[in-house]
Amino acid sequence: MSQILIASIITVIVLALFVTQAIPISITAVFGALAMAFAGIISFEDALAGYASDAVMLTIGAMTMGSALTECGVTTLIGHTLLKLPKVGESEKLFLGIVLVVCAFLSAFLSNVACVAMFLPLVAATARLSEGRITKKNTYMAIGMAAVAGGGCTLVGSTPQLIAQGILQTTEGCDPMTFFEITKGGIIVVIFVVLYFVTIGYALEKKVLDFEEVPDVIDTPADEEEIEINKPKAILSSAIFLTCIVLFVVGVGTVGGVGMAGGALCIATKCISEKKAFKMMDWTAVAILGGTLGIAKGLNASGTIQLAAEKTLDLFGGQDANPFILCFAIFLLSTALGNIVSHTATAAILCPLGISLALSLGSNPIAFVVAVVLGSNASFITPTATTPVTMTLVGGYRFMDYVKIGTPLNIISAIVTGLLVPIFYGV
Repeated sequence: MSQILIASIITVIVLALFVTQAIPISITAVFGALAMAFAGIISFEDALAGYASDAVMLTIGAMTMGSALTECGVTTLIGHTLLKLPKVGESEKLFLGIVLVVCAFLSAFLSNVACVAMFLPLVAATARLSEGRITKKNTYMAIGMAAVAGGGCTLVGSTPQLIAQGILQTTEGCDPMTFFEITKGGIIVVIFVVLYFVTIGYALEKKVLDFEEVPDVIDTPADEEEIEINKPKAILSSAIFLTCIVLFVVGVGTVGGVGMAGGALCIATKCISEKKAFKMMDWTAVAILGGTLGIAKGLNASGTIQLAAEKTLDLFGGQDANPFILCFAIFLLSTALGNIVSHTATAAILCPLGISLALSLGSNPIAFVVAVVLGSNASFITPTATTPVTMTLVGGYRFMDYVKIGTPLNIISAIVTGLLVPIFYGV
């Protein structure tokens, strides 16, 4: 049996397990990488090398810094301060617009999952005080989608771009992305999400969400005075985080090295304890990231990606294929697949294909990678595509609520962003 066939079978099984979630997707990712090694396609060292990659180091470091900011009370205080601005509590639309912008901004630099975990109870507290002017059902879903969009604006905001970065770093002929490489494309998605939910989306929510408000699941402080904040540690953790952002921008060292140094400093200076940092770490994301990099390496080593790229090129006209159209097609495919599987799995499968297509055409690999990343992140139709949106199910939403409200947003943002990516990144 050829290596291409074996690698294809492994990939199909992995995708099926990703869709059905018969076993945790983190375990599926690990098994997929190991299966490539057991099949003799790659070595066990290569299968597990992703766990020592720059992308994984950045993930761990960034999550540790984000946890330190949360532990010291910085993120909660920011959220409460913004939610208490004058007149914000009087208009649900104004409240929603401000919350979405802030959530998207924070999600670009912290974990978008952590941002949603922070904002949901804050919104619940504000809703309790608003006497019905603010509702959780009209805000929760939008917050989850804004966090996903915001997470697609920098290298550390979400898992797909970290997977893409790892694949770029291990592919010959490719340069890695810079910290703000995807920002100009990601901002477009954020703008669409915010404008949509204060206009068409808000009207749809009022019409579709015909159920009663669900009771609060988590009781959180409603006033700033009740928030526990350690000022010295809050200042120190903020300084460490901002310093790392500056180093990311100017390109001092690798992003993984800088991220790990920042996380280690937060623990060393006792902004967060080692035990708490490990407890708050999203180990599922780490396991998925490392495992999917191994799967991607197996697909490349077996020749499966090269074959898929050749067949795709033939479908679009061979070497005469239009890079612009091909990049747009990859974006749309990423969005469609991202709604069925998960944005993480989509990035792991399609990034190698996008890179191979770009190299075959002599085009810019980063343009195709950004198309996959933004396309997979822009998956708003189902609640299972991205973790931040899944978390909003506590608002009492039904599956079809996401379909009805998310579909127009997904179509509009996908078409516009998909057409702009090839222009912005020069295919």
